[in-house]
Amino acid sequence: MEKNIIGLFYKKMANVNLKTFGILDSNGYIHTLGTDSKIIGRIFEMFSQPILEEIAFELGYTLETPKSQTVYPDFIMLRPDKPNKKIAIDIKTTYRATEKSTIKFTLGSYGSYMRNNTKNIEYKYTDYIRHYVIGFIYKRNDFAQESRIYKYKNRDEIAFPYTDVEYFMQEKYKIAGDKPGSGNTENIGSFTTKKLSDLINGNGPFCELGQDIFDIYWKYYPKYRASKQDYTYISLDEFLDWLPANIDSVELLHEFDAKKVMKRIQKYKCSCMAWASR
Repeated sequence: MEKNIIGLFYKKMANVNLKTFGILDSNGYIHTLGTDSKIIGRIFEMFSQPILEEIAFELGYTLETPKSQTVYPDFIMLRPDKPNKKIAIDIKTTYRATEKSTIKFTLGSYGSYMRNNTKNIEYKYTDYIRHYVIGFIYKRNDFAQESRIYKYKNRDEIAFPYTDVEYFMQEKYKIAGDKPGSGNTENIGSFTTKKLSDLINGNGPFCELGQDIFDIYWKYYPKYRASKQDYTYISLDEFLDWLPANIDSVELLHEFDAKKVMKRIQKYKCSCMAWASR
């Protein structure tokens, strides 16, 4: 399923023209967009939706959007006959100044539905078997006109609000890092990289550790307002020391195999030690 969804996404996106002039009103005039990141993010969502609808149809799913715009995820693939096998898809956007700039995303809350099965999420967190992120990276065009009006016939005079758009699709846990996305929120941050290929291939630290360890890490990660004396860990290295001593008391919203979790951690530690000794 994962390869089908991701493969179909890249195949279909290859034929999409992501350039946009602005908003066309009923009188035939185009209102330019400027470089507001929220507006640009919404545009990329609009480009993504028909692609995801096609993929869902081809794989025997339907595509839904949440009733509220403030809950997770942006899109849901589901089948009525398999209510506990939903697929979550979030659209994320960010911009960078140059090809050498760091790429950074926030990947959703770790203080809500990962701890409370129904908080700020459409359906239950345990209803989902996959969590995907579609990420768009672009450069701002500082010459883009903001809130100007052009006749449709003069649309070629409009400067596009963004350039050099790149994108990827990957499972969330494979691109997640071990730090929040910002210092004053409870959002998961992506791992730090300057290479788009790292995100395409899902080269984050949890890729080898797996979904269950990702869920454990972020369920027990200290909340923003937690006092330092209550911190259990604030880095992956500290977590890997903390978990073996606490594995018997760890709980997730879904069942997991503690023995497999510990084997993955041991394998990860061994691979890190081997890499460090080179």
